[in-house]
Amino acid sequence: MARQRLTIGTFGDINTRQTPTGRYEARTRYRDWDGHARLVQASGTTANAAERALKAKLANRDLFSNPPTQR
Repeated sequence: MARQRLTIGTFGDINTRQTPTGRYEARTRYRDWDGHARLVQASGTTANAAERALKAKLANRDLFSNPPTQR
């Protein structure tokens, strides 16, 4: 059975991994207002810092990716 699609403006599971340099990278898929799921990533010195940076990036992305409203 196929997975359910993400609702527009939401993101999936956050995956965190350590890079060879010792920093951490957090990644997830985000469904933009045009319906396409895009990979979004952020990094930090710890896994929690990377996840916080990713969530901040997603919050800002939501502000700018909403389509203009028609009047």
